[in-house]
Amino acid sequence: MIRRAIASALLVGGGLLGTSVPPATAASASDQSLAKAGVLVGSDFPADWTQSTRGQTSDKALDAAAAKVVACKPFLAFSKANRKNPRAKSPNFDHDQSNVTNTASVYPSAGKAKAAIHTFGDPRLPDCLDALFRAVFTQQLKRSSNAAKIASVDTSIAPVADVRIGDEAVAYQGTVDVGLKDGTHESIGLGIVSVRVGKAVAGYSWTSDTDISATLQPAIVQSVGRLQTTQSTN
Repeated sequence: MIRRAIASALLVGGGLLGTSVPPATAASASDQSLAKAGVLVGSDFPADWTQSTRGQTSDKALDAAAAKVVACKPFLAFSKANRKNPRAKSPNFDHDQSNVTNTASVYPSAGKAKAAIHTFGDPRLPDCLDALFRAVFTQQLKRSSNAAKIASVDTSIAPVADVRIGDEAVAYQGTVDVGLKDGTHESIGLGIVSVRVGKAVAGYSWTSDTDISATLQPAIVQSVGRLQTTQSTN
């Protein structure tokens, strides 16, 4: 099914806010615990959602693709800054054609976390994500069993205004549209939100062919709440 292939391809794109996790050191043990508090867990979702282990996304491959896009300079800065800090990532959470993942990173201070999320809010990011997702999807779908059916891949991503959660948040949302050689199209929605809570930055990525806001929003709120509680008690 083409739509499932699109969703599967985004699992690579989902790594944009959740790539490899550096091992914790003694000095960062408390920060690593804080990062783990911010990841999504099974109890954040309804019982009919399933979860599976996420594979390792290639940082080098994503950075190489982003390096080819002039508008992705701030994205690269944000990505590299996140990787320098203690991090934790959630499993994949799936239901029908929907997939949700997240990662939490902990910065040395709230000021550094604030600077990072402002970088993610750079006005060049929509153009960057458009081009980056298009490149990622095109490459992944070329390697899928449906490759012979695909005529074109297009993306449309825009910032989401007035996202109020945590101390501050930046969100982008859009669609991936795959044109097929028989003249039909398959589309799936996607979204990315990055939330700062004190010195932690949590990133959430999802794809779905239906509106999952009734499930997604409470899950993100619970994740952010754990970050707030953990920092207030430390």
